[in-house]
Amino acid sequence: MDPVFSCYGSMALILSSKMIRTLLLAILFLVSSALVAQPVERQLTGTVTFEIKEFVFSTVKGGFSDVQGQALMNSGMLTSFEACLPANTFKTSIAARDKNVKEKQEYLDVDRFPTICFTADKIDFVGKIGDETTYDMQGGLTLRDETHPISVRVVQRTNSEWVATFTIDRTQWSVGTGPSSLAISNTVELVAYLSLN
Repeated sequence: MDPVFSCYGSMALILSSKMIRTLLLAILFLVSSALVAQPVERQLTGTVTFEIKEFVFSTVKGGFSDVQGQALMNSGMLTSFEACLPANTFKTSIAARDKNVKEKQEYLDVDRFPTICFTADKIDFVGKIGDETTYDMQGGLTLRDETHPISVRVVQRTNSEWVATFTIDRTQWSVGTGPSSLAISNTVELVAYLSLN
């Protein structure tokens, strides 16, 4: 065999082996990148219940419905959250009270302010016990076109079942600031029951 041909043949084999290794490494890199968990946007629906003291000794219970929103999960962890609900879904056990709260300017005034929204600005992982994962969210609650910061504790009970609890001072959003509201507590306790798809 020609020594020159043999030399070039060996170099070609070496180069070919290096190219194959490089190609294999590139493929492995692409596959591993694809396997890294990508952010997943999940749609959420739900309801919100509330309790507020009236005349000190009694408690008014009610709620809102038709919550709609999105949650972003990254590697199984909550990283983004926002949700809105129609203000006119406000409901208690007394229809006349519901009408006043929804229509009066000093309360929800739903014709002028039809939507109530929350957007998380910061989400902290608190811990995991069993199947339940807990987060603390800091964000802005927009009500009557006013946005104020609130804190929300969120518990992921299952993959699709989430519960969020929070407390607000209704006067921060100018809700019920007239004389007829003097018998009502400023503090409102709320619980959101959410389903993530």
